[in-house]
Amino acid sequence: MPAHDQAPVAAHAQAETHRYTMHFPEHAPRESDPHYAAFEAYRRHTKDTAACYVGERAGAAACSPGLLELHHAVLEFAVANAADPRALHRDFPEIAADASPDEIAAWLESSPGEFRWLCAFHHRGHGGAHTASHADWTAQLYVPGLIS
Repeated sequence: MPAHDQAPVAAHAQAETHRYTMHFPEHAPRESDPHYAAFEAYRRHTKDTAACYVGERAGAAACSPGLLELHHAVLEFAVANAADPRALHRDFPEIAADASPDEIAAWLESSPGEFRWLCAFHHRGHGGAHTASHADWTAQLYVPGLIS
């Protein structure tokens, strides 16, 4: 029987568990990064008008109240010095294919497209960019209440 002729699956809740090991390269403390000032400047200049990136799309009902947090959308500081510049260049041509770790860090901390304001739930909570699988986190941008 073709899939479109089958009965629909009823709405349901399903627990998900994801477990793996991250292998972080050696990196300096965040505050000693010479490019951190650019990150802080962006934060200061945009915080007064910031809104949760997820809440702006799927509605703020799932957002946690309180201060918003600034998230690196593409590459976290802790792994930037191990990033392959050729791989980054494919998606971000402004990064040279032979860019040094310092050049990658400078881009990371000064590129407005690299930053997203998120509420604590959508940043570090169980529906957060650092917690939920990428597929689930991205889907919640368009499906209100997907992750609870």
